[in-house]
Amino acid sequence: MDYIKENTDIIKSYYDNDAMMEWERTNESRIEYIITRKMLSQYIKPGEKVFDIGGGPGRYSTWLASQGCHVTLFDLSEENIEFAKAKAKELDLPLKTICGNALDESLYPDEKFDHILVMGPMYHLFNEKDRRKVIDNALLHLKKGGKIYIAFINLFAGVLYYLDQEKDGFKRQLEVDPVYGKCLIDNIGWNGMAFTEARFEAIPEIKRFCNSFGLKKVTLFGQEGFLGTYVAQVESLEEPHRSLYIDYAYKMCQLEDYLSMSSHIMYVGEM
Repeated sequence: MDYIKENTDIIKSYYDNDAMMEWERTNESRIEYIITRKMLSQYIKPGEKVFDIGGGPGRYSTWLASQGCHVTLFDLSEENIEFAKAKAKELDLPLKTICGNALDESLYPDEKFDHILVMGPMYHLFNEKDRRKVIDNALLHLKKGGKIYIAFINLFAGVLYYLDQEKDGFKRQLEVDPVYGKCLIDNIGWNGMAFTEARFEAIPEIKRFCNSFGLKKVTLFGQEGFLGTYVAQVESLEEPHRSLYIDYAYKMCQLEDYLSMSSHIMYVGEM
């Protein structure tokens, strides 16, 4: 079995195993979801066409559909797609779906979109050629003047998680895979086993990669803002303290000095 197929099978199996877990990971109380939704709301308006590539069980797709957008969800996992279809039916929302690999452009719909979300594939594609292929495929279906939203796992996300929720985890990680520590020091991307097979990208590489497509940069922001080390702590706070921290994290999420404090980073570009 070649590596690409083997890696794809591992990732697909992970998401097929528990679509509800992924749905809850981005639930409406999560800092990542709150800040990302606020940012998307600045650009995506009712009536516009949105293509959600790698959108999992449809957390963003169903929200955008509820806002009056015409949404097509494309995901590798059959279970994610079936979950999204059931959730859309439950909420009485129109939602088109496609199940398949984002590397296969033949599966893409024969239409162009106002907005394209790529909020999953960059998490799992180890080879830059494959990462580029997904973005190239997406841009073929983006209208002139349309926007693309590309999400990455920050290289520093592992450290942020361990500091927040599992203090001794970093030591165990380095014992199992010392390469992660070397990548941190060298500030270069790391591939390996995290929650599943995953790609953690260094911020300079994110900038270089996104700038290479000839897009007009709109923004680069941290999806948890400066709260990456404190997600569990902030989410357990009572109001008004919780909302105050999240509000400031949102207001500061585009400041470059704070990007490394966020586990997920999103680039927004315009065709």
